[in-house]
Amino acid sequence: MNLATGRLLSSCVQLLWPAHCAGCDALMPSDDAVFCGPCAQSVNPLGMACAGCGLPRMVKSAGSGSGQPPRCSGCVRREFAFSRAYAGFEYGAAIASAIVRMKHGGRPDLARRLGRILQDAMLRALVSSGSAPIDGIVPVPLHPQKLRRRGFNQALELARAALARLARLADRGGRPADTMAIPAPLPTLYRRLLLRVRPTRELGRSGPGARRVEVFGAFGLSQPALVRGRRFLVVDDVMTTGATLNECAETLLRGGAADVRVVALARAL
Repeated sequence: MNLATGRLLSSCVQLLWPAHCAGCDALMPSDDAVFCGPCAQSVNPLGMACAGCGLPRMVKSAGSGSGQPPRCSGCVRREFAFSRAYAGFEYGAAIASAIVRMKHGGRPDLARRLGRILQDAMLRALVSSGSAPIDGIVPVPLHPQKLRRRGFNQALELARAALARLARLADRGGRPADTMAIPAPLPTLYRRLLLRVRPTRELGRSGPGARRVEVFGAFGLSQPALVRGRRFLVVDDVMTTGATLNECAETLLRGGAADVRVVALARAL
């Protein structure tokens, strides 16, 4: 398809299925952006953050002598199973609205669109300084009962969309963030390697302790042989206390994984 044909096709699609803002559903002139102007102004990207909890906190440089990335004072007191945590945006305003509409409004199309803006955080996780390459990407799974009710796994759709964007950029020789090169080949996306083996309650405003108890033992592996000695990136939509992502990491590490990193589209502050 040549450039002129591509532009004509894009215009036809926009005419028949006009783009809407992921945050407020306002009509937009094109599908290039995820949010309209007002919603985009409320979106707060997260830059450098604590490697342990993913929060934009002051880290303790004294921890660097151990060979581990420096962590904030809260994470020095509590060890996470995953080696590093990444997040794209602060959870709130338009990001929160889009995620809620996606998960509870039956909008898998929003998951695919929001995956576009996950790509930079995913790339940072994939090419983490001083770390070996990631072998596989796994979404936080839903229990089969919840998957049937919702109709899709938002973590899987986010991961798939972000990977697709990175693949297209790599094909064109582009770099989406700073000067980070996209790894070639990109890691394999394993849709059902990590399983949720028992249902868990909606955690809502539950505290860290209650969340850890609720998700303890909630995950399993479908093919343990694929895990041993390999490095994984676990993807979710929101990181709140880190309990769910930590339990996913624990499950992979018990199965013999060499390293687990985690990334979320948004981080609750």
